[in-house]
Formats: sequence, C-alpha cells, structure tokens
Amino acid sequence: MPVACNSAAPDSSCLRPQKFKYNKMKVLQFLRHNILLISTLLAVVLGIVAGMVCRPLKPSSDTIHLVQFPGELFLRMLKMLMLPLIIASIITGLGDMKGSSAGRIGVLSMVYYASTSIVATVVGLTVVLTIKPGAYSDSSTAYISHNNAMTSTIDIFLHLLRNIVPDNIVAATSQHSSTVTGTEDGGSYSSDFLNDTGNSTEVNMTNQLSSTRKTQLVDGVNILGVLMYCIVFGVTLSQLGRSGTVVTEFFTVINTITLKMIRLVMWYSPLGILFLIMGQIMSTTDMTETGQTLAIYIATELAGLAIHSLVVLPGLYFILTRKNPFAIYLKVIQALLTAFATASSAATLPVTMQCVEERMKIDTRISRFVLPVGVTVNMDAGAVYAAIGPVFIAQYNGVSLSFGDVIIVSLTAILSSVGTAGVPGAGLAVLLLVLKSVGLPDRGVSFLITVEWLLDRFRTMVNVASDCLVVGVVSRYTNLPPRDQSETQSEPLREEQVMLESELV
Repeated sequence: MPVACNSAAPDSSCLRPQKFKYNKMKVLQFLRHNILLISTLLAVVLGIVAGMVCRPLKPSSDTIHLVQFPGELFLRMLKMLMLPLIIASIITGLGDMKGSSAGRIGVLSMVYYASTSIVATVVGLTVVLTIKPGAYSDSSTAYISHNNAMTSTIDIFLHLLRNIVPDNIVAATSQHSSTVTGTEDGGSYSSDFLNDTGNSTEVNMTNQLSSTRKTQLVDGVNILGVLMYCIVFGVTLSQLGRSGTVVTEFFTVINTITLKMIRLVMWYSPLGILFLIMGQIMSTTDMTETGQTLAIYIATELAGLAIHSLVVLPGLYFILTRKNPFAIYLKVIQALLTAFATASSAATLPVTMQCVEERMKIDTRISRFVLPVGVTVNMDAGAVYAAIGPVFIAQYNGVSLSFGDVIIVSLTAILSSVGTAGVPGAGLAVLLLVLKSVGLPDRGVSFLITVEWLLDRFRTMVNVASDCLVVGVVSRYTNLPPRDQSETQSEPLREEQVMLESELV
C-alpha cells in the first residue's frame, strides 16, 4: 500500500514524480517551440544521406529533375515573397522613425558594411597568397594583357550608380542595367558576364580591335534601385506626420500579410530543403576526380570563410557590443540552415527577418531597414571569394600578379560584391567580372564550377550570419524613441499588427 506524501515535509520519493513530470513538460515545451528548427535539421541530414545513397544508382536527369522539383517550389515561394517583403518592411520601418534616426541607422550600417567588406577582401587575399592553391597545377605561363583593367573597374562603378538610380521603378522590379561590349567591325555584343569555355587556349590579342560599350537592361531584379526608392519614400513618409498615416497603415497591413504568408511557407520548408539537398548531391559529379589542386582550393576558400565568420566578425561584434556573438548564431540557426539549403541570401530574407525579430528581439524599425539593405550590400563572403578566385586563376595559369594587379583585384572585389544579387550562382558572375578587371583568362573557371554548388552554400551562410550581427551592432548604438502613435498609426491597428506578428513565433 503506497504511503501518502506529507506536504509539509515531502521526502525524495514524493519529489521524484513531480520532478519527472516537470522535466517532461519542459521537454514538450521545447519541442513545441522548436519543432520547425528540429524538422529543418532532420531535413538537412536526411537530404545528405538520401543523396549519398541514391548516387550509386546513377539516376537519370529526368529523375533528378523530379527529385529537385519540391525544392524548386520552395525556392519560388521564397522569391515570390522577397520583393513585397523588402518594399513593405523598409517603408514601414522608416515610416515609424524620425529622419535623424533613419540617418543614424543608415550611416552605422553602411560604415559597418564597408568595413567588413574591406576586411573580407584582405582575409581572402591573405589566405590565397599564403596557401597558393593554384601553384599545385602544371599549367604553363600564358601571355596576359592588362590594358583594359581600369576600364572594367570603371564599368563596375558605373553599374552601381546606374542601378542605384533607375529610370523606371516599375522596370526595376524585373530588370537591371548592364554594359555589353563588342567590336566596331559589326560583331555581336557580348555580355560582361561571359560563360567559361573550358578550353585551355592562351589569351589572344583582344586589343587589336577597338571595342565599344553599350548599356542595356537585362533580366533580373534591380534590388539596389528598389531599395533606394523605398528608403527615400520611407524617410519622406516619416516627415509627413499625420498626413502620411493612411499610407503607413497600408504598407503596415501589407507587411503583416506578407509575414503570415511567410509563416505558411516555412512549414513547407523542411520538405523543400530535404529535396533541394538530395537533388543537388545526386546531380553532382564525382569530386574525387578533380584532383589535388581543387581539393586545396576548397580548403583555401573554406579557411577564408571560417576565419572571417568565426574570428573576424565575432571579434568585431564583441568589441563593439561586449556580447557573445556565438549566442546570436544559435538564435538564427534556422536562417543559417535555410541559407545553406537555398544558397540565396535574398530567398532566406523572410526567415532571417523572423529569427532576428522573434529570437534576437530586435526593434522591427531597425531590422526591416538593415536586413533588406544587407541582402544586397553586405556580401562579405562574396568579397572573400572575389579575392581568392582571381588569384587562384592567375596561379593556375602560371601568371605572376604585380602589386598593382592585387590592388585592382581588391578594389574590384569590393565594388562587385556590393549590389550583387543574393541568388545562387551570383558569385560566379562576380568572379568573371574580376578576372576581366586584371585581364586574366577564364581558363580554369570551369574547373571551379564542379564545386560551386557546395561553396556557394557556405558563402550564403556567412552572408546571412554577417547580416544578423550587423543588426545587433546597429541596435546597440541606436536608441530609438517610442513610436508616436499620434503621428503614425491608430492604436487599434498597432495592436492588431502586434497580435498578428506574435502568431509567427
């Protein structure tokens, strides 16, 4: 017969069931609050395992396409929500701030972006010049001409200015400005972002024919132009006070609706991530055949990314905030996993914004301005890649770069990483552009394409992690005043927005 517990002085036998029940409730509560994160982790593991198991079966291209299709739908959903989220979040974030607060946030974030991009380029150059991964090849020296280096660098700078100030804001949602080159003998124009031929022929004398340049619109969202328009629109709206209440309320509702749509998409994300990774592994060529040179290149780039993301960025964050940077990484691990699966910081933006606002508890007026800008401007990993890639190609082709060439590579890497679309494969376009800036051949680029799918995912993770740390730094040095309800939204609308967004946790 069990002995009744004395509530006045309970013994250990009485406390044990209560402690077990309490621990069980804590575990269930943890699982309930982190079910999406746990599902995503399992999806990544299952995707890798399933891909490795199916590789020996040598699936056909049609089979691989069908396997990747659920993941393709996930990517399309995220990209569909990216543009309305950027527009609504920036306008509502700036619309709730005074002009001085918006200016302070803008200056802090841009200074931080510029500083980390410069440091990332230095890290990339230091690693590649120390390890010299291209020196392990048996390539012979090729004749290289550097006459067009300065012109290409100028073209990059002009690209940025043209895209920052679009002549048609509607067209900017689907097209961006680019320069194409051709010859005066009537030959066809070729884009700046040329495809790698994969052959081993030496560089010919391209300067014998005078070239001409032509600016035209090409497919692809002009994120820089859209950002600039929304920033100016939001700052102007914040200065209208009560006169702009209707417009602010409109974009606030649009933002809330978009966040609820993101919540629906995120419940599909584990399935999409699983098939994305599985299909990519199934379609990858055998990397063991690529040889020692490519293995050393992979180690070089991963070393550069690791130094920047695990030493430089955390160290800078700790110095500026006196807080543990790795705690931030743990809070945004959902966004980091999504970045690895999608290889797109732009597509990951909805998840990043949710993690920053709900787990890091960052003021939405800061996150909804800094994060969309960071998706385009803050490309630290792209700067590391743009510094390592050209030097590797030079070493691979037996070309000795002068100090001036290294400076041009650094400058071009920084400029080209700013404004690069946060989509899969954008890093390759940056690499080709930097190669042109110093007149290097594209021989060897096809050698790198075999592992681009993997390295691009690590670069995206670094970019997203850097965005989250930037938000923390800006929040530390920005004391925003409370929202003035009389000049922005009505109280019922604000309460309704808070209630809707609280459901996203």
